[in-house]
Amino acid sequence: GRYRYHFNAGKDWKNKQVNIVFEGSMTDTKVKINGRLAGKMHQGAFYQFKYNITPLLKFGKSNLLEVEVSKRSENFSINRAERDGDFWIFGGIFRPVYLEVLPKDHIERLAINAHANGNFGVQVFTTNVGKGYSLETNIAKTDGNQKLKSFSIPLSVNEPVATLEHQYQDVSLWSSEFPNLYTDTFSLKNNEGKIIHTVKQKFGF
Repeated sequence: GRYRYHFNAGKDWKNKQVNIVFEGSMTDTKVKINGRLAGKMHQGAFYQFKYNITPLLKFGKSNLLEVEVSKRSENFSINRAERDGDFWIFGGIFRPVYLEVLPKDHIERLAINAHANGNFGVQVFTTNVGKGYSLETNIAKTDGNQKLKSFSIPLSVNEPVATLEHQYQDVSLWSSEFPNLYTDTFSLKNNEGKIIHTVKQKFGF
C-alpha cells in the first residue's frame, strides 16, 4: 500500500521539535518526508511509533508525506507472530497518523506504575533539560471529586530519565466493576519556574 498526503508546516514550528506519530500500521512501514526517509523502516503492527521529522520540513510551505506499507514483514519472527498468532489481520495504516509539535525542551514519554496500596511511581523521559529545571505532578480523580497531594523534583541536565515516587492514602481503586480513574498532569518547568511543557495521562490504582 502506498499513501501520499500534502500538509503545511507552520513558520512558528521552526524552533520546535516536530514528530510524526503512527498509532498502528501493518506491517513494515517506510516513511518519507519531501522525498527523504524519516528514519529506519518500522516493523510490527500493534504499537505506536514516531519519527522526529524537524530537519526534513519546509516551514511555512507545503510538505509531502509518502508512506509505503508492506502487508508481510521482512522479519520472519514478526510474520510468525502476526500471521500465525491469534491476531486480527489488517493491511496498511489502520490507526490515526498525526503530528506532535513540541518545544525543544519537553517531556518525551512516561510510564506510570500505580499500586492498589496507594504506592505511586512514574518514570518520566525528557529531552533537552536545562540547568535548574524541575518536574511537577498533580493528580486528581477524573470525575473531579478528589485531588491528591502534588509534589515536584529537580531535574539533572545529564539525566534524561526522572523517577517520581509517593505513597498515597485512601485512593479509589480501579476494577472492572468500578473503573475509577485519575488524571496526572506533568509540568516541566524551567529555572524561572515557568511551565514550558505539560502532559496529561489517565491511570488507575
